[in-house]
Amino acid sequence: MEKIEIMSDAYGAVLPRRRRVRTAAQAITGATRPPRKSELLALLRIAKALLCANSVEAALRAVAEGLPALRPDAVLLISHSDSCFYLDTPDGGSCLELNHRMCSEVRKLMGSGTLPLPLHAFTLDNGSHVAAPFSDDVNGSYIALSWQVSPEQAVQQQALAFLPRIAELAGVRLNNLLDQLHREEEVQEQYHAFAATQSRHMEELRVSEHEKVEARELAAQDELTGLQNRRGFLVKSEQCLLIARRQELACAVIFADVDGLKLINDQLGHAAGDELIRDAADIFHSAFRHADVVGRVGGDEFAAFTFDNATPRTIVERIRAKIAEFNAGRKGGLTMSLSIGVIQCDIHSEETLSEYLVRADEEMYRHKRQRGRAPH
Repeated sequence: MEKIEIMSDAYGAVLPRRRRVRTAAQAITGATRPPRKSELLALLRIAKALLCANSVEAALRAVAEGLPALRPDAVLLISHSDSCFYLDTPDGGSCLELNHRMCSEVRKLMGSGTLPLPLHAFTLDNGSHVAAPFSDDVNGSYIALSWQVSPEQAVQQQALAFLPRIAELAGVRLNNLLDQLHREEEVQEQYHAFAATQSRHMEELRVSEHEKVEARELAAQDELTGLQNRRGFLVKSEQCLLIARRQELACAVIFADVDGLKLINDQLGHAAGDELIRDAADIFHSAFRHADVVGRVGGDEFAAFTFDNATPRTIVERIRAKIAEFNAGRKGGLTMSLSIGVIQCDIHSEETLSEYLVRADEEMYRHKRQRGRAPH
């Protein structure tokens, strides 16, 4: 292959906008030839592919595939903005590197002061890299071909002649694509920052809402027994009554009172009375299902709103059976006794839960008076 004078008058006609700087490195002897037909066709193919490229990677891949005779191992875009896009052509991989060795070598040459800014193709590392600057419209950016092993002299010469034309042809397009890549990266960074901020705010809201729910639960909980307190019982039971009326479900309100608690407090102290209340709460609560609402609505008074399909009397029998089992297990001391009132709700009436609760309380006291029960 003929040797080519890289910076000749004929070459200046190809790049009319460039300063013509002649140095010792540029004075390569030999006749200058115009591009061959095959080279012009390759340039046309690369130009067409570049017009269709929508990314830096696609553009550099078009350059690499448009130079099958040169067989570069990599194509690099060295930007004036201190970034380098490295396309590894053998395995098709690609990665964006800010400090690739090739970038460092070219920038070292540009900043050394030993040569003017090269306006022609040049080699590095004994010909294992060939680079060419873009046109004056894209100052400070280069396109380069790289080989892992220095290619033959003929390949180097062909690359030195061919690469400046590609740089002239592709420079503006590649630089615009690189700017686009940087903008996309900035948008991605902003998106990830926004997503992280949104995620953090969502987590803060979730924690805050969870804390609010916990606070509401604690505010509605009786400290001694762990059941709903009167306020919590009324709120949840009102909601259940609305559901029962909407879905026409059978429901009832059950009211219970610990017999003889005052006598126990007077004789054995309030600690014994509190223990009896806790035991009564456990027994009363265990007779209902999870969907039912059970609460301590007074000092020694308990109430429940139940959806149980069994009749309320069956529930009362269940409570009494649990009390009997509890008393049978106690050796000496006081036994437990509960007075219980039951009101079956009429889901077609307008009666409120508070009214049902009052009626159940009255029913409980009626039974207490009839039984005349006291602890024994």
